[in-house]
Amino acid sequence: MTAAPGVALSVPDRVGAPQWGGWSVQRRPVAAASVIFTAENWWYEPPSLGSVAVVAAGSDEYRLVSSGWPVRAGEEALLSPDGRVVALPNQLVEAATGRTRSLPEVEGTEETIPAAWSPQGTLLAVVGVDGGHVAGADGVEVYRVRRAVLSVLEVASGRLTRVADLEPDNLAFGWLVAFAPDGRTLAYQSGETIVVASVEGHTRHRLTVPAGTRLAGKGAWTPDGTGLTLVGQRQCCTGDAYPARWQLTLVSPTTGAAVPGFTLPEQEGLVALRLLGWAPDGAAVVARYRPEPGATVAGFDSPDGITNGEWTAYDTDVAALDPQGTARTLLTGEDQAVHGVDLADQAIASGLTHPGTLPADGIGPQYRWYALVAGGTGLLLAIGVTLAIWGIRRSRSRPAVTT
Repeated sequence: MTAAPGVALSVPDRVGAPQWGGWSVQRRPVAAASVIFTAENWWYEPPSLGSVAVVAAGSDEYRLVSSGWPVRAGEEALLSPDGRVVALPNQLVEAATGRTRSLPEVEGTEETIPAAWSPQGTLLAVVGVDGGHVAGADGVEVYRVRRAVLSVLEVASGRLTRVADLEPDNLAFGWLVAFAPDGRTLAYQSGETIVVASVEGHTRHRLTVPAGTRLAGKGAWTPDGTGLTLVGQRQCCTGDAYPARWQLTLVSPTTGAAVPGFTLPEQEGLVALRLLGWAPDGAAVVARYRPEPGATVAGFDSPDGITNGEWTAYDTDVAALDPQGTARTLLTGEDQAVHGVDLADQAIASGLTHPGTLPADGIGPQYRWYALVAGGTGLLLAIGVTLAIWGIRRSRSRPAVTT
Protein backbone atom coordinates (compact mmCIF):
# COMPACT_ATOMS: atom_id res chain seq x y z
CA MET A 1 0.00 0.00 0.00
CA THR A 2 1.11 3.57 -0.64
CA ALA A 3 -0.19 6.81 0.76
CA ALA A 4 -3.05 8.46 -1.07
CA PRO A 5 -1.72 10.95 -3.65
CA GLY A 6 -1.29 14.43 -2.20
CA VAL A 7 -2.05 13.34 1.37
CA ALA A 8 0.78 13.82 3.86
CA LEU A 9 0.62 11.53 6.87
CA SER A 10 1.50 13.80 9.77
CA VAL A 11 0.60 13.37 13.45
CA PRO A 12 -1.72 16.03 14.93
CA ASP A 13 -0.44 17.25 18.29
CA ARG A 14 -3.91 17.05 19.86
CA VAL A 15 -7.26 15.41 19.34
CA GLY A 16 -10.64 15.88 20.99
CA ALA A 17 -13.92 14.07 21.48
CA PRO A 18 -15.75 13.79 18.14
CA GLN A 19 -19.20 15.29 17.80
CA TRP A 20 -22.20 13.20 18.71
CA GLY A 21 -23.71 12.53 15.31
CA GLY A 22 -20.54 13.31 13.36
CA TRP A 23 -20.18 11.99 9.83
CA SER A 24 -19.39 8.32 9.49
CA VAL A 25 -16.68 7.12 7.11
CA GLN A 26 -19.40 5.35 5.16
CA ARG A 27 -21.28 8.60 4.44
CA ARG A 28 -18.31 10.93 4.07
CA PRO A 29 -15.14 8.98 3.19
CA VAL A 30 -11.65 10.46 3.57
CA ALA A 31 -8.54 9.63 1.57
CA ALA A 32 -6.57 8.38 4.56
CA ALA A 33 -6.26 8.78 8.32
CA SER A 34 -3.21 9.65 10.38
CA VAL A 35 -4.67 8.50 13.70
CA ILE A 36 -7.62 6.64 15.18
CA PHE A 37 -8.64 6.74 18.84
CA THR A 38 -11.33 5.54 21.20
CA ALA A 39 -12.87 6.34 24.58
CA GLU A 40 -16.13 5.46 26.30
CA ASN A 41 -16.97 8.93 27.61
CA TRP A 42 -17.59 11.03 24.49
CA TRP A 43 -21.35 10.70 24.80
CA TYR A 44 -23.77 8.38 26.55
CA GLU A 45 -26.99 8.10 24.51
CA PRO A 46 -26.13 6.07 22.54
CA PRO A 47 -22.81 5.35 24.29
CA SER A 48 -19.54 5.91 22.46
CA LEU A 49 -18.46 2.41 23.46
CA GLY A 50 -17.72 0.70 20.14
CA SER A 51 -17.20 3.95 18.21
CA VAL A 52 -13.80 4.73 16.67
CA ALA A 53 -12.76 8.28 15.82
CA VAL A 54 -10.90 8.61 12.52
CA VAL A 55 -8.79 11.75 12.00
CA ALA A 56 -8.29 12.51 8.31
CA ALA A 57 -4.77 13.07 7.07
CA GLY A 58 -4.17 16.51 5.61
CA SER A 59 -7.33 18.12 7.02
CA ASP A 60 -7.93 16.78 10.57
CA GLU A 61 -11.57 16.27 9.67
CA TYR A 62 -13.20 13.77 12.00
CA ARG A 63 -15.14 10.70 10.95
CA LEU A 64 -16.64 7.83 12.93
CA VAL A 65 -16.59 4.07 12.47
CA SER A 66 -18.88 1.80 14.46
CA SER A 67 -17.48 -1.60 15.35
CA GLY A 68 -20.36 -3.20 17.21
CA TRP A 69 -17.73 -4.26 19.74
CA PRO A 70 -16.28 -2.42 22.77
CA VAL A 71 -12.94 -1.95 21.02
CA ARG A 72 -9.83 -0.01 21.98
CA ALA A 73 -7.78 1.65 19.25
CA GLY A 74 -4.36 0.03 18.99
CA GLU A 75 -5.61 -3.18 20.57
CA GLU A 76 -8.67 -4.53 18.72
CA ALA A 77 -9.04 -1.59 16.29
CA LEU A 78 -6.00 -1.12 14.05
CA LEU A 79 -5.11 1.48 11.42
CA SER A 80 -3.30 0.23 8.33
CA PRO A 81 0.24 1.52 7.69
CA ASP A 82 -0.95 3.91 4.98
CA GLY A 83 -4.02 5.03 6.95
CA ARG A 84 -6.49 3.78 4.33
CA VAL A 85 -8.12 0.90 6.21
CA VAL A 86 -9.42 0.41 9.75
CA ALA A 87 -9.38 -3.21 10.91
CA LEU A 88 -12.05 -4.11 13.48
CA PRO A 89 -13.37 -7.37 14.88
CA ASN A 90 -14.90 -9.28 11.97
CA GLN A 91 -14.57 -6.44 9.45
CA LEU A 92 -12.37 -4.06 7.47
CA VAL A 93 -13.52 -0.50 6.71
CA GLU A 94 -11.93 1.41 3.84
CA ALA A 95 -11.51 5.09 4.70
CA ALA A 96 -11.47 6.27 1.08
CA THR A 97 -14.66 4.51 -0.02
CA GLY A 98 -16.52 3.68 3.18
CA ARG A 99 -16.78 0.11 1.92
CA THR A 100 -16.97 -2.55 4.62
CA ARG A 101 -15.62 -6.05 4.10
CA SER A 102 -16.10 -9.02 6.39
CA LEU A 103 -13.05 -10.74 7.80
CA PRO A 104 -13.11 -14.47 7.06
CA GLU A 105 -13.87 -16.87 9.86
CA VAL A 106 -10.96 -18.80 11.31
CA GLU A 107 -11.92 -22.46 11.33
CA GLY A 108 -13.23 -23.64 14.68
CA THR A 109 -13.75 -20.16 16.12
CA GLU A 110 -16.59 -17.64 16.38
CA GLU A 111 -15.00 -14.21 16.03
CA THR A 112 -12.04 -12.84 14.06
CA ILE A 113 -10.06 -10.10 15.80
CA PRO A 114 -7.25 -8.14 14.08
CA ALA A 115 -3.86 -8.37 15.76
CA ALA A 116 -1.28 -6.60 13.54
CA TRP A 117 -0.74 -5.21 10.03
CA SER A 118 2.33 -6.06 7.99
CA PRO A 119 4.46 -2.97 7.19
CA GLN A 120 3.38 -3.15 3.55
CA GLY A 121 -0.31 -3.35 4.48
CA THR A 122 -0.83 -6.44 2.32
CA LEU A 123 -1.16 -8.87 5.23
CA LEU A 124 -3.16 -8.75 8.45
CA ALA A 125 -2.53 -11.04 11.40
CA VAL A 126 -5.84 -12.06 12.95
CA VAL A 127 -6.83 -14.21 15.91
CA GLY A 128 -9.92 -16.38 15.75
CA VAL A 129 -11.41 -16.76 19.21
CA ASP A 130 -14.05 -19.06 20.61
CA GLY A 131 -15.38 -18.78 24.12
CA GLY A 132 -18.34 -18.52 26.44
CA HIS A 133 -19.58 -17.21 29.76
CA VAL A 134 -18.58 -18.94 32.97
CA ALA A 135 -19.30 -18.19 36.61
CA GLY A 136 -16.51 -16.28 38.29
CA ALA A 137 -15.34 -16.63 41.90
CA ASP A 138 -17.94 -14.07 42.98
CA GLY A 139 -20.72 -15.84 41.10
CA VAL A 140 -20.87 -13.23 38.35
CA GLU A 141 -20.69 -14.62 34.83
CA VAL A 142 -17.66 -13.52 32.82
CA TYR A 143 -16.59 -14.25 29.25
CA ARG A 144 -13.65 -16.61 28.87
CA VAL A 145 -11.78 -17.51 25.69
CA ARG A 146 -11.53 -21.27 25.24
CA ARG A 147 -9.59 -21.30 21.98
CA ALA A 148 -7.43 -18.81 20.10
CA VAL A 149 -5.96 -19.41 16.64
CA LEU A 150 -3.44 -17.05 15.03
CA SER A 151 -3.74 -16.76 11.25
CA VAL A 152 -2.49 -14.43 8.53
CA LEU A 153 -4.91 -12.88 6.05
CA GLU A 154 -3.82 -11.88 2.56
CA VAL A 155 -5.98 -8.77 2.30
CA ALA A 156 -6.37 -8.57 -1.48
CA SER A 157 -7.32 -12.21 -2.06
CA GLY A 158 -8.95 -13.05 1.28
CA ARG A 159 -6.72 -16.13 1.63
CA LEU A 160 -6.24 -17.17 5.25
CA THR A 161 -3.20 -19.13 6.48
CA ARG A 162 -3.19 -20.73 9.92
CA VAL A 163 -0.04 -19.99 11.92
CA ALA A 164 -0.54 -21.43 15.42
CA ASP A 165 -2.85 -22.09 18.34
CA LEU A 166 -2.26 -19.64 21.17
CA GLU A 167 -2.72 -20.08 24.89
CA PRO A 168 -6.18 -18.58 25.34
CA ASP A 169 -5.59 -17.07 28.78
CA ASN A 170 -4.66 -13.38 28.91
CA LEU A 171 -4.51 -12.60 25.21
CA ALA A 172 -3.00 -9.12 25.22
CA PHE A 173 -4.15 -7.57 21.95
CA GLY A 174 -1.82 -4.69 21.13
CA TRP A 175 1.07 -6.64 22.63
CA LEU A 176 0.41 -9.94 20.87
CA VAL A 177 1.86 -9.87 17.34
CA ALA A 178 4.45 -7.80 15.47
CA PHE A 179 5.60 -8.08 11.85
CA ALA A 180 9.26 -7.73 10.92
CA PRO A 181 10.16 -5.07 8.34
CA ASP A 182 10.36 -7.68 5.57
CA GLY A 183 6.63 -8.37 5.96
CA ARG A 184 7.23 -12.13 5.73
CA THR A 185 8.31 -12.75 9.32
CA LEU A 186 6.36 -12.16 12.49
CA ALA A 187 6.77 -12.55 16.21
CA TYR A 188 3.86 -13.61 18.38
CA GLN A 189 3.40 -14.38 22.05
CA SER A 190 1.70 -17.40 23.57
CA GLY A 191 1.89 -17.51 27.35
CA GLU A 192 5.49 -16.85 28.34
CA THR A 193 6.89 -17.87 24.96
CA ILE A 194 7.62 -15.57 22.04
CA VAL A 195 7.77 -17.36 18.70
CA VAL A 196 9.45 -15.99 15.59
CA ALA A 197 7.85 -17.57 12.53
CA SER A 198 7.22 -17.12 8.84
CA VAL A 199 3.82 -15.89 7.71
CA GLU A 200 3.23 -19.43 6.45
CA GLY A 201 3.48 -20.66 10.05
CA HIS A 202 6.98 -22.19 10.02
CA THR A 203 8.64 -21.71 13.41
CA ARG A 204 12.14 -20.29 13.32
CA HIS A 205 12.91 -19.44 16.94
CA ARG A 206 11.32 -19.72 20.38
CA LEU A 207 12.16 -17.33 23.20
CA THR A 208 11.11 -17.77 26.83
CA VAL A 209 10.36 -14.51 28.64
CA PRO A 210 9.73 -13.74 32.32
CA ALA A 211 6.18 -13.55 33.65
CA GLY A 212 4.68 -10.11 32.98
CA THR A 213 6.93 -9.48 29.97
CA ARG A 214 5.31 -8.97 26.57
CA LEU A 215 6.14 -8.06 23.01
CA ALA A 216 6.35 -4.28 23.23
CA GLY A 217 3.70 -3.65 20.56
CA LYS A 218 3.26 -3.46 16.80
CA GLY A 219 6.58 -1.60 16.58
CA ALA A 220 8.52 -4.29 18.47
CA TRP A 221 10.91 -5.01 15.60
CA THR A 222 13.70 -2.51 15.05
CA PRO A 223 13.66 -0.85 11.61
CA ASP A 224 16.59 -2.98 10.43
CA GLY A 225 14.96 -6.20 11.62
CA THR A 226 17.87 -7.23 13.85
CA GLY A 227 16.24 -6.60 17.23
CA LEU A 228 12.99 -7.38 18.98
CA THR A 229 11.70 -5.06 21.70
CA LEU A 230 10.05 -6.37 24.85
CA VAL A 231 8.26 -4.46 27.59
CA GLY A 232 8.11 -5.41 31.25
CA GLN A 233 6.40 -4.04 34.32
CA ARG A 234 8.17 -3.78 37.66
CA GLN A 235 5.92 -3.25 40.67
CA CYS A 236 8.01 -1.27 43.05
CA CYS A 237 8.85 2.14 44.28
CA THR A 238 7.03 2.86 47.51
CA GLY A 239 6.02 6.49 47.49
CA ASP A 240 5.15 6.62 43.81
CA ALA A 241 1.55 7.63 43.15
CA TYR A 242 1.27 4.52 40.96
CA PRO A 243 3.93 2.08 42.22
CA ALA A 244 4.93 0.42 38.95
CA ARG A 245 7.52 1.18 36.29
CA TRP A 246 7.94 0.05 32.70
CA GLN A 247 11.11 -0.90 30.88
CA LEU A 248 11.69 -1.41 27.17
CA THR A 249 14.47 -3.91 26.42
CA LEU A 250 15.94 -5.04 23.12
CA VAL A 251 16.77 -8.70 22.48
CA SER A 252 18.02 -10.82 19.62
CA PRO A 253 15.11 -12.43 17.76
CA THR A 254 17.20 -15.59 17.31
CA THR A 255 18.64 -16.13 20.80
CA GLY A 256 16.66 -13.86 23.12
CA ALA A 257 19.91 -12.38 24.45
CA ALA A 258 19.92 -8.69 25.34
CA VAL A 259 21.30 -6.42 22.63
CA PRO A 260 24.17 -4.38 24.09
CA GLY A 261 24.08 -0.61 23.88
CA PHE A 262 20.30 -0.24 23.94
CA THR A 263 19.10 1.68 26.98
CA LEU A 264 15.91 3.59 27.61
CA PRO A 265 15.06 4.93 31.06
CA GLU A 266 12.26 3.29 33.01
CA GLN A 267 8.90 4.96 32.58
CA GLU A 268 7.01 5.65 35.79
CA GLY A 269 3.42 6.49 36.66
CA LEU A 270 1.86 4.46 33.83
CA VAL A 271 -0.75 1.71 33.66
CA ALA A 272 0.81 0.42 30.44
CA LEU A 273 3.35 1.24 27.74
CA ARG A 274 2.95 0.16 24.11
CA LEU A 275 5.49 0.60 21.31
CA LEU A 276 3.97 1.96 18.09
CA GLY A 277 7.13 2.33 16.01
CA TRP A 278 10.33 4.27 15.57
CA ALA A 279 10.82 7.92 14.65
CA PRO A 280 13.38 8.86 11.96
CA ASP A 281 15.80 9.99 14.69
CA GLY A 282 15.66 6.55 16.35
CA ALA A 283 13.33 7.51 19.19
CA ALA A 284 10.81 4.91 20.32
CA VAL A 285 7.26 6.14 19.68
CA VAL A 286 5.01 4.85 22.46
CA ALA A 287 1.45 5.09 23.73
CA ARG A 288 1.39 5.92 27.44
CA TYR A 289 -1.65 4.83 29.47
CA ARG A 290 -2.13 6.74 32.71
CA PRO A 291 -3.85 5.66 35.93
CA GLU A 292 -6.76 7.17 37.79
CA PRO A 293 -5.72 8.73 41.10
CA GLY A 294 -5.31 6.12 43.80
CA ALA A 295 -5.67 3.21 41.38
CA THR A 296 -4.36 -0.23 42.31
CA VAL A 297 -1.61 -1.52 40.03
CA ALA A 298 -2.92 -3.73 37.22
CA GLY A 299 -1.00 -6.26 35.16
CA PHE A 300 -1.36 -8.19 31.92
CA ASP A 301 -3.24 -10.87 33.87
CA SER A 302 -6.19 -8.54 34.46
CA PRO A 303 -9.34 -10.40 33.32
CA ASP A 304 -10.43 -7.86 30.67
CA GLY A 305 -7.00 -6.60 29.68
CA ILE A 306 -4.48 -4.34 31.34
CA THR A 307 -5.96 -1.10 29.98
CA ASN A 308 -9.63 -2.01 30.27
CA GLY A 309 -10.60 -1.13 33.81
CA GLU A 310 -11.56 1.66 36.15
CA TRP A 311 -7.87 2.10 36.95
CA THR A 312 -7.14 3.60 33.50
CA ALA A 313 -7.78 7.31 32.93
CA TYR A 314 -8.91 8.52 29.51
CA ASP A 315 -5.68 10.47 29.29
CA THR A 316 -3.52 8.32 27.01
CA ASP A 317 -0.93 10.17 24.97
CA VAL A 318 1.79 9.40 22.42
CA ALA A 319 5.43 10.30 23.02
CA ALA A 320 8.86 9.75 21.47
CA LEU A 321 11.47 8.41 23.92
CA ASP A 322 15.14 8.90 23.14
CA PRO A 323 18.06 7.08 24.82
CA GLN A 324 18.97 10.21 26.80
CA GLY A 325 15.68 9.94 28.66
CA THR A 326 13.89 12.80 26.95
CA ALA A 327 10.19 12.19 26.33
CA ARG A 328 8.89 14.35 23.48
CA THR A 329 5.09 14.43 23.51
CA LEU A 330 3.64 13.98 20.02
CA LEU A 331 -0.11 13.70 20.63
CA THR A 332 -2.45 14.40 23.54
CA GLY A 333 -6.20 14.28 24.04
CA GLU A 334 -8.26 17.24 25.19
CA ASP A 335 -10.50 16.78 28.25
CA GLN A 336 -9.78 13.07 28.71
CA ALA A 337 -10.87 12.13 25.19
CA VAL A 338 -8.36 9.32 24.55
CA HIS A 339 -8.34 5.81 25.98
CA GLY A 340 -6.94 3.79 23.07
CA VAL A 341 -4.91 5.19 20.17
CA ASP A 342 -3.22 4.00 16.99
CA LEU A 343 -1.13 5.90 14.45
CA ALA A 344 -0.52 5.02 10.81
CA ASP A 345 3.01 3.62 10.43
CA GLN A 346 3.70 6.05 7.62
CA ALA A 347 2.79 8.98 9.89
CA ILE A 348 5.28 7.73 12.49
CA ALA A 349 8.00 7.16 9.89
CA SER A 350 7.53 10.64 8.42
CA GLY A 351 8.52 12.31 11.68
CA LEU A 352 6.01 15.04 10.87
CA THR A 353 3.68 16.67 13.39
CA HIS A 354 1.30 19.62 13.11
CA PRO A 355 -1.07 21.64 15.30
CA GLY A 356 -4.22 19.54 15.53
CA THR A 357 -7.61 21.01 14.68
CA LEU A 358 -10.27 19.99 17.20
CA PRO A 359 -13.83 19.11 16.20
CA ALA A 360 -16.58 21.66 16.81
CA ASP A 361 -18.90 21.41 19.81
CA GLY A 362 -22.57 20.50 19.57
CA ILE A 363 -24.48 17.97 17.51
CA GLY A 364 -22.65 16.66 14.47
CA PRO A 365 -23.63 17.21 10.83
CA GLN A 366 -24.93 13.69 10.23
CA TYR A 367 -27.51 14.01 13.01
CA ARG A 368 -28.35 17.55 11.90
CA TRP A 369 -28.95 16.18 8.41
CA TYR A 370 -31.18 13.47 9.86
CA ALA A 371 -33.13 16.15 11.75
CA LEU A 372 -33.45 18.26 8.60
CA VAL A 373 -34.72 15.29 6.60
CA ALA A 374 -37.08 14.29 9.41
CA GLY A 375 -38.28 17.90 9.71
CA GLY A 376 -38.77 18.18 5.96
CA THR A 377 -40.63 14.89 5.87
CA GLY A 378 -42.81 16.04 8.77
CA LEU A 379 -43.50 19.33 7.01
CA LEU A 380 -44.47 17.57 3.78
CA LEU A 381 -46.69 15.20 5.74
CA ALA A 382 -48.36 18.12 7.51
CA ILE A 383 -48.91 19.89 4.18
CA GLY A 384 -50.32 16.70 2.70
CA VAL A 385 -52.72 16.21 5.62
CA THR A 386 -53.78 19.86 5.46
CA LEU A 387 -54.50 19.65 1.74
CA ALA A 388 -56.41 16.43 2.21
CA ILE A 389 -58.55 17.94 4.96
CA TRP A 390 -59.09 21.08 2.87
CA GLY A 391 -60.15 18.92 -0.08
CA ILE A 392 -62.61 16.96 2.05
CA ARG A 393 -64.12 20.14 3.45
CA ARG A 394 -64.50 21.59 -0.05
CA SER A 395 -66.21 18.46 -1.28
CA ARG A 396 -68.59 18.54 1.65
CA SER A 397 -69.43 22.20 1.20
CA ARG A 398 -70.00 21.87 -2.55
CA PRO A 399 -73.81 22.04 -3.35
CA ALA A 400 -75.38 18.90 -4.67
CA VAL A 401 -76.05 18.84 -8.41
CA THR A 402 -79.59 17.85 -9.45
CA THR A 403 -80.79 16.88 -12.87
